[in-house]
Amino acid sequence: MATIAFWALFGFAAVNALSTAFTLAALIWHRSEESDDGMLPKVAVLMCLRGADPNLAGGLRRLMHQRYPNYEIFIAVDSETDPAWDIVKQTISPESVLDATIDQPAACTVHASTLRNRLTTCSLKCSSLVQLLDEIDDSFEVVVLADSDLESHSSWLRELVAPLADPTVGATFGNRWFLPTIGSMGSLVRQVCNGIGVVTMHLGQIPWGGSLAIRASVVNQSGLRQTLARSIVDDGPVRVAMKKQGLKLRFVPSLMMANREDCDLRFAHSFLTRQLKWTKTYMADWWPAMLMYTLGVLGTYIAAIVLSLACLQQGLRSEAFWFAAGAAVYSVTVMTLWLLLDLAARRIIRAQGESTPNMLGPQLLKVPVAMLLSVFVHISAMIRATFLRSVVWRGVTYEVHGPSDVQLLDDRMPEVSLETPNVSL
Repeated sequence: MATIAFWALFGFAAVNALSTAFTLAALIWHRSEESDDGMLPKVAVLMCLRGADPNLAGGLRRLMHQRYPNYEIFIAVDSETDPAWDIVKQTISPESVLDATIDQPAACTVHASTLRNRLTTCSLKCSSLVQLLDEIDDSFEVVVLADSDLESHSSWLRELVAPLADPTVGATFGNRWFLPTIGSMGSLVRQVCNGIGVVTMHLGQIPWGGSLAIRASVVNQSGLRQTLARSIVDDGPVRVAMKKQGLKLRFVPSLMMANREDCDLRFAHSFLTRQLKWTKTYMADWWPAMLMYTLGVLGTYIAAIVLSLACLQQGLRSEAFWFAAGAAVYSVTVMTLWLLLDLAARRIIRAQGESTPNMLGPQLLKVPVAMLLSVFVHISAMIRATFLRSVVWRGVTYEVHGPSDVQLLDDRMPEVSLETPNVSL
């Protein structure tokens, strides 16, 4: 049994190495695509806000100063009492449009409004997107979705839109890489689990709605607006729309975007559960296989550690060795792969002109513990996502039964402000 466990973990490690290698190759040997100004389409950038994210003002200023010739920003804020509303008004006001750090006026027009029609058949984010899609006219050729925590560099929009020059590509997307400033255990666990997500999203062509460009023609022809009015998230329906239209989704490796926010362990577990719930909702056919494989791998890994200690206590040195060796091979492989992903992501982020924290600091010493803890968090989150029906997202409670079966249950703003310094919402 011990040797079976060893070879099983060896095999799992090999599968992880092979799948991660494809993503690493994309991150390391990518080429940034940019087009001439005359070839770039007119773009509408859509932002949906609820709560004041730690770097909202700075992120919005960055969006307003993109090196792109023809784009406009459309913002929908949850309500006038939302803390994001005052930040948006102050940031886009004529007195603030001239950014002191960039020393040039905004490169685009910004339209800001509050959410008027709060649909009960979808998330408030999707309600905002439906409203914003109704506001843009037919002159816009590309629709871009940008999350409230996005901190874009000056060529972000050009790089995101450039691959759409290929007529077979219907949508493009980047992804996020967490670089927490404090490095609490919760932040590190989320950072580790996100690495798994980046590989899965790349191989499965699962877009990230935080940095996503879609052809306006696809939005209209696929009925995406109507679909969003019954959806919990925006990126899942985009993937479905691309498949129906027979168009490709293109991952843009140069757009690995840094997220420097921190969180505690409870938030990390909630965050991962919610992300896995969205995956289950929009990839229902694949979910049983994903669940069985993940539980099989992590269950075998935990069992090997426990049995190696039990065998050692019983004096069964040979069995203890094989169990421990299997766990060690898997641990070293996973840690090495994650560190390589982290190095590749940091290299891309630095190429954007952004800073990255020193990875040789105290945080690195916590990573092995965070990786072990992430095993239990991942198992718990995956099991919970399988059976979860009620989801709380930014203070709003939803009931999710399927990709087009969503019910908003509780839309009360929290009594306390959602704004917390450098902590994810």
